[in-house]
Amino acid sequence: MWGTIIVGGCVAGAIAISGVWRSARFVRSRWQLSAGNSLLLFVTLQVLAALGAAMGSRMAPPQTEGSAPSIDGTLWMIGSAALLQMVAALLFLMRSDHVAHSWSRAKAALLGAAALAAAWFPLQAIGTVVASVQVALGGPAVPLEGHSTLQLLGTRPIDLRQWLLMGCVVLVVPAVEEVMFRGAMLGVLRRVGLSAWTAILLTAAIFALVHIPALVGGAVAPGLAMLFALGALLGWCAARTGSLAAPIMAHMLFNAVNLLQSMR
Repeated sequence: MWGTIIVGGCVAGAIAISGVWRSARFVRSRWQLSAGNSLLLFVTLQVLAALGAAMGSRMAPPQTEGSAPSIDGTLWMIGSAALLQMVAALLFLMRSDHVAHSWSRAKAALLGAAALAAAWFPLQAIGTVVASVQVALGGPAVPLEGHSTLQLLGTRPIDLRQWLLMGCVVLVVPAVEEVMFRGAMLGVLRRVGLSAWTAILLTAAIFALVHIPALVGGAVAPGLAMLFALGALLGWCAARTGSLAAPIMAHMLFNAVNLLQSMR
């Protein structure tokens, strides 16, 4: 615990001193959808997520009332929601060049990977500190895996259903969520005149809050703190490069590393 906090604090200090976070380094926002269309895209993706999850739960094998979510039910829910969201996002974004880039996609993706690598220990330190404070104040202990989907994927033996769900978690969900948050939501907030960092932090807060239903009891406070910090990092990646490739890559790596840790 102390090693994570010390290393994370040192890295965070180095990042602060370097000044890479300053908005003067941001490129001009290149999201081309208007504020109204960006908001429509965000709301559409949220509604389709709920609709897809409801459809998936109906198509999944029946479960005993009150039982814990099964791998089949989770796969149907996440898969159905992601499929509907991907179709809607493509219909919006293929109409014209809505995500023009100041950086090449490859260069932006590399920056996203480097940003996640640099921020990994600070992110872990934030979650560790909040978890320690929670326990010190008499709150519940934090489970080893704070996300319900990671708990399911950490079970063995691994079969085809888990491979499919892992593919959704690592590849599909990050892409859809980044279009939704660092594309549409951040685009709305910038279009209505908010400063870059105000829009980034507000988007990060919304990003964290919508994940509350997936957080396991005892992991809500640490999970919210870490997801807020992750959302700020992903927003910085988008603002720094003008490309969604950077936050998508960082988000994919974050999910992949957490998935690997859950399968120890």
